[in-house]
Amino acid sequence: MTVPIEAMYTKNRFPSGPSLFFLMLYTPLGIILFLLRIFISLQLFLAACVLPHNTLIRHVVLRVLYSVLGLVVREESVENRDTSCRIITTNHITPFDHLAVSIVLPCVTPSLYDLPGALSSLLCYRDLGVTRGREVLRANARAYLSNADCPPLLLHPEGATTSGNLALMKYGSWAFELNGTVLVAGVQVWRPPLLPLAPSVLGASWAADLCFMLFSPITLFTIRYIGTVKRKEGESADEFAVRVQATTASALKLTTSHHTVADKVEYMKRLAREAAAAANPMLSPEVHRMAQQVQEVLPHISIDQIKRDLVHTQNVDLTITNFLEGNVLEPVPDPPPLPLAPVNIPSAVPAASSAFSSAHKPSPSSSSSSSSSSPPASPQELKGTTGGAAASPSPSSSSSSSGASPKSFPLNTAAVSFGKSATERMASFEMRKAQLIENARRKFIEKHGLQVPGYNC
Repeated sequence: MTVPIEAMYTKNRFPSGPSLFFLMLYTPLGIILFLLRIFISLQLFLAACVLPHNTLIRHVVLRVLYSVLGLVVREESVENRDTSCRIITTNHITPFDHLAVSIVLPCVTPSLYDLPGALSSLLCYRDLGVTRGREVLRANARAYLSNADCPPLLLHPEGATTSGNLALMKYGSWAFELNGTVLVAGVQVWRPPLLPLAPSVLGASWAADLCFMLFSPITLFTIRYIGTVKRKEGESADEFAVRVQATTASALKLTTSHHTVADKVEYMKRLAREAAAAANPMLSPEVHRMAQQVQEVLPHISIDQIKRDLVHTQNVDLTITNFLEGNVLEPVPDPPPLPLAPVNIPSAVPAASSAFSSAHKPSPSSSSSSSSSSPPASPQELKGTTGGAAASPSPSSSSSSSGASPKSFPLNTAAVSFGKSATERMASFEMRKAQLIENARRKFIEKHGLQVPGYNC
């Protein structure tokens, strides 16, 4: 059976029901106990700095001081304990599991933090280059294990904490590439049933877990020695990790899972997105998806306006109806106008357009000469009429008055300048349009060798 990742972690630190009432009664005493233990922890630090390492007196003093701080450790299946083993593996429940193990079995664990030497020694940390990559960690760990005078190396193959109540995360194989023999142990954490504060919750920092450990009357760590497990001949590191995981889960009466640290990180990100969407519904992925559907129908409305209405309606069709009928709190912008018929231009422009259109329309007396037709307005006259609009010479005037051949008609239709008003620009447009039509007409006549009265004959 696949264990859902949601069931492997504790989300709420505080209890519910009657236990919450006892917690409220205990809170004043817990605060006093917390302050006293803060001062005692300073003595713990001094004792760790003054007393020599790896001595019985230092071990006894530290165990007493840890007990005063509320961290109590007991051992089970001591007959399976092997002090000669150089690597110890345990499951991971709190950031202080290695402290509990180090109280009964001297060991160190790779440090994830940049701490001073004295504080690292107090907390049983050793800098092995975890932050510099796995290859650096492997090399430093092998160099550390080669020194027989150093204490054993404690590793948490899960890589992250769990609730410790249901299943183990997938063990990483890197921890089993260092040595062929490991001492397997299991960690269990207990607190009084009347004050069942979770020892660690999802997303909590080590500082928060430390504060609640000092606040709680007691935190009991049970170290169960499972025994020494050796790597079989021809067994890969991944297979060895799976076997150790199954052995640990069986001894702790838990199940195994295939969830990794990356899965936990993704799960925490998903919870953060859900929390943000709950605090601000406009950030919800579902609202964003529906808003895109509405904007496909009403593209002139902003996505934020659509989301604000969807937060209340939660329905695409109802939101579209609200915008179409104007039943929204914010003003809705008008949709962009559709393409309309050509705009009516001022009177000066039709005059210019008619002047150019009369140039290529034959008169009723087509048999008469072209000089008998009414002459169109010249460009100079048009310029005076339109207030200086740039235009090219009239094609009909150049052909009829000067008697030039059709091939001499200018092909350049670009405007000389850009009109300052809409009237000037529209007049220039109509003139260039007429010139383009005339050019096309001339090319067609020349291509097919047509004889057009009043034009070339």
